[in-house]
Amino acid sequence: MENKVSLMSTALILLGHGSHISPNTAAVVWEAVESLRALGLADEITAGFWKEQPSFSRVLHTITSEDITLLPMFTAQGYFTREVIPGEMGFSPTPPLIMVGGEVRMTKTLGEHPRVAEIIESRVRDAITHYGLSPEEVALVVVGHGTKNNPTSRAATESQAERLRGLTLAHEVVAVYLDDEPDIPSLYDSTSAPVIVVIPYFLAAGSHTTLDVPGELGLSDGQTDALIRGRRVIYTPPIGADGGLTDILLSLIADSGANLSPRPVKSAWDGMPLAGRAVLLNEIAKTKSLTFGALTVTAREVRCGDGDDLPNLTTPTQVRDATRLTPFRPLSTARDMPNRWRVELDRPQDAHAVIETVYPGLIADWAAARQVKLKPVTLSEVVGRQKGMFRALTDFSMEAESALISEICGGCILTPQWARAGGGGGLPCAEPCNVFLSAAKEGLSA
Repeated sequence: MENKVSLMSTALILLGHGSHISPNTAAVVWEAVESLRALGLADEITAGFWKEQPSFSRVLHTITSEDITLLPMFTAQGYFTREVIPGEMGFSPTPPLIMVGGEVRMTKTLGEHPRVAEIIESRVRDAITHYGLSPEEVALVVVGHGTKNNPTSRAATESQAERLRGLTLAHEVVAVYLDDEPDIPSLYDSTSAPVIVVIPYFLAAGSHTTLDVPGELGLSDGQTDALIRGRRVIYTPPIGADGGLTDILLSLIADSGANLSPRPVKSAWDGMPLAGRAVLLNEIAKTKSLTFGALTVTAREVRCGDGDDLPNLTTPTQVRDATRLTPFRPLSTARDMPNRWRVELDRPQDAHAVIETVYPGLIADWAAARQVKLKPVTLSEVVGRQKGMFRALTDFSMEAESALISEICGGCILTPQWARAGGGGGLPCAEPCNVFLSAAKEGLSA
């Protein structure tokens, strides 16, 4: 049966983990967003994250569309897709997904697509061929994240290991986990082959795949081939390093029943989330020159810094690279914005798109605050919806909250409207971010 053509505006939100340490974890998600925007696949296309901005809990506030498709860029159904994301975004964890204000659907995860199994197999075959190995001398190890919070998180890793066993490419195949049992170091006891080929079952070359997993294996920084405990260890790239990710995403979207179809794309700045855009453009037209965080915004340009010789950036990717990746800034609203760039605007409305790229999700909250419609979410309310480690913050005192705000939030351009002691004016922070929650949790553990 053919899908009916939707008359509703459509939105597509890619959901990722993000990181406080590595730029690659979120970068692979934003690259996918840019690819889908270039296809004109929906009216609004953006990303939401656990550790970065916009957060899972705030990203829906950036969307104006009624028909919303969520695409979790995770390798497995588990803790994040069945508990964290539904809890943070406010919908039922099992179909039909129920959300106030419109229709929402969630696709399968990346790890459930058949192409991912093919990528893993190609990683193994490439390693065996490149290093001239025979099956009898190889142990294959699939490393998943896993979590004790949800046992189903390990099922996809085990399934990939079982598939590799059926291919008889190696003498033995085991699955181990970064945050579950059996742990990564146990592979040296559970396997006996002289060569160990390790496949990290992760999407991006982020902190887990470049720091945590290699560290547990005993590899030094950047090593992919080493002698450890008298055995050769070969470490392959993560699954998301493979080309063709966009095709997998398009397949998952189609299988979800989403009524998305390409529309004309006139500019690289098209396809942004639209909440608050009209308010912003009206303010720019009225003030002629608007200060928005570290940015100076007019109808003709957005700039960060003074001078006539600032390099002109022309795409969202260039702006994101300049403001988030070199150096890596996990908190987009931190005060350490690199300030030697500008964007000349072909269209006045592109000012909105540039700001949205620099400060993802902020325009929606800024506009809501100006219209006296912003509803701050207190720390206790945020903790109340948590499913994991932040539940420990249930009894976080007002005094501890105020002290941490002084320590953490002073480095951010936002004013914590959620604070129990009062938030004041300025650019609004509607609820405690993951950086604040992580610092609070670390303080309790100290």
